[in-house]
Amino acid sequence: MAALAYRFTPDLFDEPAPAPETAAREMPLRSAASLSERRFTAWRGRSGRRYVASVFPVEDSHALSFTDAVLLAVTAERQIVAARDSGPFGVEAALARWQRSVAEAGAREIHVHLLAEDGASRRAALLDLMPQADAAD
Repeated sequence: MAALAYRFTPDLFDEPAPAPETAAREMPLRSAASLSERRFTAWRGRSGRRYVASVFPVEDSHALSFTDAVLLAVTAERQIVAARDSGPFGVEAALARWQRSVAEAGAREIHVHLLAEDGASRRAALLDLMPQADAAD
């Protein structure tokens, strides 16, 4: 009986690594494109990593009720203007001040990423997604 041999081709199933980005960019979920209300989206960080998030209007306080989440303040032009960790117990006063300040800065939505497993994962996501200051400043 002849033995079967299979050759593993790593890029056959894996996405090719994207070139490093200078800024995070939104990559809306194709599976949610037909929905009348946009409840979920995804962001591609500068590293190429993908972050799925729930979408809330900036004035919706429910967006601030999640613990251990990454919060992204997003403008109508689909730019992240601020990002933060909600913390382990969501300090309401601090989160409400943040919500008001990002709304004043032009944010129209808060995107909530809940899939970061621990504090280190949330910090890594924040560093990957947060807007970068210009080096010339």
